[in-house]
Amino acid sequence: MKKHKNDKNNSNTEKETNVVRLIRKANRLVEGKYRFDIWEMRVFTKMLMKIHRDDEDFKVYRIYLHEVIQDFELQEDGHSYKYLKQGAERLGRREIRVLMDTPDGKMELFTHIATGVKSFVEEKSAKYLDISFHPDMKPFLLQLQSQFLMYDVRNILKLQSSFSIRIYELLKQYETIGKRQIKIQELKEMLDVVDKYPLYGNFKQRVIVKAQEDLEEFTDIKFTFDEVKTGRAVTALTFWITPNKNKQDVGKMLYFPEIAEEISTDGELDDLLNVTKNWEGMTKSLLEQWINFYGIEAVGQEISKTNKLILEGKNIHNPIGFVTWALQNPNVLKGTSTVQVAPLVANTELKLKSKEIEKYWKGEFNQWFLDYLQQLAIASKHEIFHGIVEELRSLYSEKLFSSLFLHKDGSVNEEALNSSVGVKLLEKENRTKETVFADWFFERFQQKITLQRNGAWEVLT
Repeated sequence: MKKHKNDKNNSNTEKETNVVRLIRKANRLVEGKYRFDIWEMRVFTKMLMKIHRDDEDFKVYRIYLHEVIQDFELQEDGHSYKYLKQGAERLGRREIRVLMDTPDGKMELFTHIATGVKSFVEEKSAKYLDISFHPDMKPFLLQLQSQFLMYDVRNILKLQSSFSIRIYELLKQYETIGKRQIKIQELKEMLDVVDKYPLYGNFKQRVIVKAQEDLEEFTDIKFTFDEVKTGRAVTALTFWITPNKNKQDVGKMLYFPEIAEEISTDGELDDLLNVTKNWEGMTKSLLEQWINFYGIEAVGQEISKTNKLILEGKNIHNPIGFVTWALQNPNVLKGTSTVQVAPLVANTELKLKSKEIEKYWKGEFNQWFLDYLQQLAIASKHEIFHGIVEELRSLYSEKLFSSLFLHKDGSVNEEALNSSVGVKLLEKENRTKETVFADWFFERFQQKITLQRNGAWEVLT
């Protein structure tokens, strides 16, 4: 690709494209029935990038031509604004079908996507255009609390096919599971290509294989696929989704809901980069995101704790995942010095009334344990996590697996899956909930247990 004419902006362009920018869509929208061309998709994506997670209503979004050229690494020429304007106007006419859950049953919403396009008449003076989302799109883009897809927009900026972007989103929903099966007819309807590619062979080459090549080259996931046949006809595709290790830096920020901004802590940032230089996947942009959202003091503390545990020989496979979880759950481990296995305390040494132990077993510990299982799963390596998912899949029928680990709309039930993976991780370490409780109890009441052993404390009060 040719360089931009204005080369002095190249360094700024590189700087901006290294900033994490997350977009969020309801799963229903991801699976909606619509088709964009590449310029409509670029306008749509820029609009999504301007939505803040706390917005309660849509705004008029100003789309600057220079931002579009910069973000999508396009060539500057005299026709760029014309393409941008035409894409926005087509988007304003574009319609979408999306399923909705209502108290009276499932309904299909048929609506326009965007509205109110304002653009310059003379291209030579045109620098931006204004556009907003149709109000009917609110449930799918604003105040999302559950069952939504969130990913770093950098994964799709270099994709030249809107179909590849749609396939990326449909598979990204199932990255945790590692597998998704979609009927050919349903996939064609979601992409709105039933008439465009009536023959499977054309659809496979122009859409599926093209997306396979694009995702492996540019995004944080890749896939292979198997054809499911009914008789001699291919009626469904089974996608096998794996992390794209060559592009993992791009998708590393999926836990964070804010856009990173410039920070003025270069000295401290360099120090943190130095002490995490051996952590696989650690980048400056990741640290900047942590610091902007959680503060440099909290980030520094969690990094120090994690390095201390590593030096002590604790088996932390994924330090980044470990710190991510600790920052997101600051109160879960309050009062404990480590979430790893402390020296086991035999029940005979506790000398507490059984009803006192039972109170904590059923109460405070029980909630802590659920969070702990989540942490184990999040901090595990990708290959270990997906290996356990396949173990779970082999244990259950496809129907039972789906009922346990998928929501009704087909999206992944992250909490249920992480909990089950956490249990399996415990089993692999020959640990049980009871032994974890003994560790937790010892850490929680270490001082009092020490006093008890010296005869100075008899009963927990």
